[in-house]
Amino acid sequence: MATPKPETPTTSKSKESPSHSQQRKAVVEDTLLLNVVQAYFKKAAVVLAVWATGYFRFSPSWLLLGLVVYVWKERHNAAKKNTIAIAQAIARDEKGVILAKVEDLPSWVYFPDVERAEWVNKMIDQLWPYIGDYVRKLLQESIEPQIRASLPSSIGSFRFSKIELGDIPPRIGGVKVYTSQVRRDEIYMDLEINYASDCNISVQVKGMNFGIKNFILRGTMRVIFRPLINKTPLIGGMSVFFLNNPEVDFDLTSLANAFDLPGLSDMLHSIVQEQIAAIMVLPNRIPIQMASNVDVRKLKYPQPQGVLRVHVIEARDLKKADIGLTGKGKSDPYTIVTVGAQSFQTRVIDNTVSPVWDEAFEFVIDERDGQFLNLVLRDKDPGNKDDELGSISVEISSIFEKGTLDEWLTLDDVKKGMVHIRAVWLYLANDPLELDRVRDLAIDEDSIHSALLIVNLDSALDLPRGKKTLAEPSPSAVLTLGQTTHESAVRAATTEPRWEENFRFFVANPSLQTLEMEIRDTKTKKTIGVGAVRLKELMNAEQMILDQKFHIKSDEPNSCMYMTLVLRVLTPESNPEWLESEHLYKDDSPEEGSSVDTPTKAGTDKAGTSVDTVPTAGHPDSTDKTAGSDIKSETIKSVSSSPASETEVRQRRTGPPPSAPGSSVSVGEAGRFGVGRIQLTFRYSLQRQCLVVVIHKIVDLKPAEGDSKGLADPYIKMYLLPDRDSKSKRKTDVVKDNLNPVFDQTFEYGVSTAELANRTLELTVKNETGMFSSSQSVLGMAMVDLSTLDTSKATTQWFDLAPENSAKATSLESDV
Repeated sequence: MATPKPETPTTSKSKESPSHSQQRKAVVEDTLLLNVVQAYFKKAAVVLAVWATGYFRFSPSWLLLGLVVYVWKERHNAAKKNTIAIAQAIARDEKGVILAKVEDLPSWVYFPDVERAEWVNKMIDQLWPYIGDYVRKLLQESIEPQIRASLPSSIGSFRFSKIELGDIPPRIGGVKVYTSQVRRDEIYMDLEINYASDCNISVQVKGMNFGIKNFILRGTMRVIFRPLINKTPLIGGMSVFFLNNPEVDFDLTSLANAFDLPGLSDMLHSIVQEQIAAIMVLPNRIPIQMASNVDVRKLKYPQPQGVLRVHVIEARDLKKADIGLTGKGKSDPYTIVTVGAQSFQTRVIDNTVSPVWDEAFEFVIDERDGQFLNLVLRDKDPGNKDDELGSISVEISSIFEKGTLDEWLTLDDVKKGMVHIRAVWLYLANDPLELDRVRDLAIDEDSIHSALLIVNLDSALDLPRGKKTLAEPSPSAVLTLGQTTHESAVRAATTEPRWEENFRFFVANPSLQTLEMEIRDTKTKKTIGVGAVRLKELMNAEQMILDQKFHIKSDEPNSCMYMTLVLRVLTPESNPEWLESEHLYKDDSPEEGSSVDTPTKAGTDKAGTSVDTVPTAGHPDSTDKTAGSDIKSETIKSVSSSPASETEVRQRRTGPPPSAPGSSVSVGEAGRFGVGRIQLTFRYSLQRQCLVVVIHKIVDLKPAEGDSKGLADPYIKMYLLPDRDSKSKRKTDVVKDNLNPVFDQTFEYGVSTAELANRTLELTVKNETGMFSSSQSVLGMAMVDLSTLDTSKATTQWFDLAPENSAKATSLESDV
């Protein structure tokens, strides 16, 4: 009996019916006609410009300038199309292109330890249509709502108008697996990624289309499988990242093509490069949890391997980039020093080919094997693109093996030129006594900092609301140490933000410096909480680590931030005792002889006080400790607090509680009726004899039936029953294209306390529709019995939305 073939997504290689063939022929004819019309109007525009120049007596310099821009753009586009054509040809027929152009051989030809991965490429080619469908759904259902929610309301709607990944999948040119100098419970693998796509992705913002096509990405991606465990799936987690900045190129379409001009094009490419680096170029990485007991925090932010201190001293015999009328040349050189996503620049030295900079920079190194120290020397040309004077790359692993590199290095890609650098590898010590030994030795006269502070910012709890409107803030955390400041991402409309970000600070003197914390509400541009931690406390803690919650001084007495602070001393000396084993996996039933270590329990500091970990991801059942902290010079005291249960912490961090208090069955954010939930705050003003209602937000609305985008334009209409007249009617603003709208609007009803017992608040969530629209108008309802409210204080509750004409909406009390 024949086995039926599985259905596959339709691709361009599918057979076409006669009707489809005729349609395609008509489209081609229309396209040819459109090209003729476009060419005619382009030439007519040129003739009109020449005529206007003579008629209005403009200077011929404008014509010359336009000609220069046009010639540059044509040559630039021709070179880009040639590069894209070659890359796409390699993706389609690697062997044929290699035979035609032998200089583009893949790495497995040159390096015997790099293996071919054709079987992987065949699998990716077979999976590519399914991957395309998955990415399309991911962008439309997950990424698009997040982008729309993060954009200002003035920008309006945002949506992906076209998502085509094309027919060319990414290829893996070579695979290298490391079997030496790695731990027993991990696997390192480097993949040579070559993605020369024929994709076409467009977005629409306020009715305007912007897009990119022919996206190219080349680079070496490292995949780390760790920890290896003795239970299925045998691999606890993965980390994926690029060791160095990948090569990126693309073409612009629609209105974005206006940026394809000198200067603007380079700026746009650098912005895209920076965004990719911020996501997955070291020290940034993408963690993938594969076993439930793996600590994702340590998987995403492992402890660095060391610090590389680079002293750019001087250069000599550089190229003369600026030639004067007398024939004598000069340059205005500067140096860009890069490791992964970290980059620094020296100052510009004018009118010299032998500059002396004498500047030092420090880089945090997460993976020394495979990363490079890159130096690019350029000539500063104000108003023009800076000329390149040469470059050099040095393997960081070779500096690590030597300990110190102090040499003159010959620049590549130029006829002459050398640069003098001194690079020192520094280990990370967890012994505070090493700080005194480093100062006494003083063997490195170029020392800038003595220690490294690693901050793992997890979350915050009980942040204050707005005083008048009781609106939830949109907080971001600002951390400052000395002259260095880092700011977290913004978490919209929440009093319990979860950031999960990692920051590094170089420390000059841990005994005297203080880490200052500030939480800002990005809506009001005001500070809603401050705190401080003296680094001297870290020096007295076990292993110089504090993993706990820190008190925040704000209008709410219980405001706090969860953070993990790690202090490490920078030293040129190595000590095996400083090499910590990170416990990523917690085995509930460890077996004797297992290769996977189990995590140790909470340690104690040198004073004998227990230092407990925070009940965060990976440590759900551990206790916590509150460190009360005042601002700057005030004394910071540690205050113990009762441990929070796993359920309590999860509810306070992830959102609304289950559908009924005390119920063991959670219905999720969509509510028991599956049409969404609404958050409200009630308070009664005795002085003004009025009921104040704050509508905060709605979560998980069902899309409006008949809406072409699968979304809704929700607003809320209220009546204070039994009255149903214009005096009782209240209405919020409309939130366009959103299933999780945030309103934060305040309404008042003049009513006495005696009347409240006989009143019911009716809320109807409606979808704004046009006069002739067939979309659904009512999305859900909620009925609030005001007699059950405690009017002596402000109360915040969640309510299930019920379908239209249903009176089953039940209040759900959340954290007040």
